[in-house]
Amino acid sequence: MIPVFLWLLATIDSAFIGYREAAGRNALIDKRVYYRRALIRGAIVGQIAVLIVGVITAVVLVNSNDAAALFSKLESVGARMLTVYVPYAVVLLITFCVRAFPSVDIRSITSVLIFGPFTFIRPIVVLAGAVWGVVAAPGAITIALTVLIVCLMLGLGGTLSWLRSRGLIS
Repeated sequence: MIPVFLWLLATIDSAFIGYREAAGRNALIDKRVYYRRALIRGAIVGQIAVLIVGVITAVVLVNSNDAAALFSKLESVGARMLTVYVPYAVVLLITFCVRAFPSVDIRSITSVLIFGPFTFIRPIVVLAGAVWGVVAAPGAITIALTVLIVCLMLGLGGTLSWLRSRGLIS
């Protein structure tokens, strides 16, 4: 169940990255469709990162002498990561729900009070969750997989910006 929760959180985080990357880049008055596409685009690009880590994890598990023990270690790492990532994601989800109210004032306040600061602290939260997770089961494989997913997730915003600068997304 822990891998499913981590996938869900990676999807939410990726959608948030898509939203953040699209913010302020469109002069439309009604941006709902624009932001909906940005959320979906971010979530889809995030699936690429998850797929890369998932395939590498599967290959490592298949080639492991003791796959059950390794999987247990990885679950321990993931469980501890969830204790850091879930509160962050819950605040973001609640904020997105509040933004559903059709009020410019509410949207402005949520951008200033939540989305701005949470964008700023996101790399710290990602790194803190990774370190807290790896402490549960340090080892070459758990560290390598954790570093890989951290690099991929922290690089998503740059990837989306690069795609936009090349005209591959609007």
